[in-house]
Amino acid sequence: MGPAVVSADGVFKPGDELLLQTSLWTTHYKSDPDHNEHQKMINLEWYLPTYMEPEWLQADDPDSWRNDVRWMVGAANFRNSFSQRSTYVYAGGRYHFPMTENTRAYVKLTAGLLHGYRGKYRHKIPLNNLGVAPVILPAVGVEVHDVNLELVPFGASGVMANIGYYFR
Repeated sequence: MGPAVVSADGVFKPGDELLLQTSLWTTHYKSDPDHNEHQKMINLEWYLPTYMEPEWLQADDPDSWRNDVRWMVGAANFRNSFSQRSTYVYAGGRYHFPMTENTRAYVKLTAGLLHGYRGKYRHKIPLNNLGVAPVILPAVGVEVHDVNLELVPFGASGVMANIGYYFR
C-alpha cells in the first residue's frame, strides 16, 4: 500500500477562516473551594465566507456596520467551574477595529446552548432545567497576524483568557 494523498481542493476557498483556541487563564470573581480555574478548553470557530452569508444578515445600506460583521459558528469543549466536562455550541458575530496592517482588535458576541452542569451544580447556571441552558457570551480580543488573544467574561461568575491560531 502506498501513502494516501489528501487534497484540500474544494474544501477551503479564499476568505475561509478557521480559529482553533484554548484557555490560558481563568478566574472567578467570588472565591469558592469547588471552583476549577483550569478549564482545559478546546474551541473551534468557523467564519462564514462572504459568499455563504445569508442575505438576511446583510443590511440594505452598503455603508452599514452590519456588513462588516464576520459571522461564525463554533463549538467548545471544556471543564466547567466545577470540573465537569461541558460543551458550548454557538453562533455569533465578530466586528473588527483595524489597528495596523497586521493587527486588529475586535468585539465578539456568541449565543448558543451549554450542556454539562449536572448533579448538585445543575442550577449554578440559569435556565438549566433540562440539562441544556441558553448562553450569551461577549468577548474582546486582539489579533496579530494569525494569532489571537481574547478575554471572555462568563456572566457574573468570572473571566477567561484564550489564545488561538487562525487557519486561513
